[in-house]
Amino acid sequence: MGDMWGGTAYAKSVSMKFRRTRSDCSRGTRDTITRSIAVLAVAWVAACGGKTGGSPDAGSIEDGAGGAGGGGLEDVPTACTAGTATFHLSAADGRNTSYCVGLGCTAEWATVRTPGGVAMPIAFGCSTSCEDCIPVGCPAICITPKRMKSDGERLTWDGTYFPDAICGAKQACRSKRCATPGKYVARMCAALSASDPNALCDVNATPKCAEVEFEYPSAATVEGAI
Repeated sequence: MGDMWGGTAYAKSVSMKFRRTRSDCSRGTRDTITRSIAVLAVAWVAACGGKTGGSPDAGSIEDGAGGAGGGGLEDVPTACTAGTATFHLSAADGRNTSYCVGLGCTAEWATVRTPGGVAMPIAFGCSTSCEDCIPVGCPAICITPKRMKSDGERLTWDGTYFPDAICGAKQACRSKRCATPGKYVARMCAALSASDPNALCDVNATPKCAEVEFEYPSAATVEGAI
């Protein structure tokens, strides 16, 4: 009987040690797996040119606009409020419908720059926002130019522009900014097409442009005649 009870006690002792060893092993395995996953996650984010927390801050953005206008490169949260300027494009000979508007496969016919020549894109287009720095895919389409209206083309600009910049891992982007009051140059373009107003516009036609210096904001219409 003594040997039997002694054997039972020994078996219980071995069993308890085994369970503790197995528990410690499982805990150690889980810790090892957790640490491995964390290391892999950090490595994946770094390889993708990202950051381990949040979106790119203003310090990671390089301004490509040459300092035109005012404010930082973060997106302006509200509409620009300094005022407006209205552009009007027409044909000098009055044959407005003989011209077509639309530059570079876009619907744009007016652009703005500083007197020193720094471009101030007034359309965001298909671009990455500097605010979140998430690349976007742009469809390979070309917008066909359209006939100029019989009374010309008119556009009201509220001072919003989208300078080119760089964010994150050298990603090209654009950020919304507001122009400061002052002098700027408007360039308005249209291409002479067939005299038939029903004919399609030629996307490869060479445009004629008028450049006009103007004051922003302005109550007077900025006239461009080609």
